[in-house]
Amino acid sequence: MNIPFSILCSLVFASAASAGSVMLQVKADSENKTADKTKAEVTRAYWLNVRVTNPTGTKLEGVTLKWTLFAANLRRGSDSIVVEKSGDIKITVDASGRYTDVATPKVAFVHTPMHSEKSGRRSTKTVEESGHRYHGFHVQVLNGDTVLGEAISNEALRKQLK
Repeated sequence: MNIPFSILCSLVFASAASAGSVMLQVKADSENKTADKTKAEVTRAYWLNVRVTNPTGTKLEGVTLKWTLFAANLRRGSDSIVVEKSGDIKITVDASGRYTDVATPKVAFVHTPMHSEKSGRRSTKTVEESGHRYHGFHVQVLNGDTVLGEAISNEALRKQLK
């Protein structure tokens, strides 16, 4: 089937514009925030750098960037994933392939890895891991209740959102 290139381009553009979707690029960044290197406790700050690109011909004003950071709960026997922090940011994205870069606030994840400590002259005790360690993210761009774009670091996290 041969479709002229100009017709094909107009069909593709029309479907993208009518869907009202945006493209998301998300990068999770982190930095070490552990103050006392002699303690086993580890503190690491995580945040998301999000680029929202609007391929449509309509400027998006007052849309909401909704973000969630997940943590693995390291309490022995729990093996659960929890929401560590989430939030909303109002953004505006110009039309025709323009983009807006957004950084979420830094969120501290604190955990203690499994380690051994001296408990006497010749004996040691094992200290179990505990706390919350970064596990992933979920980002949505919403216009009211309509989802314009979405990014998730791991599809298994989707069940945590309900």
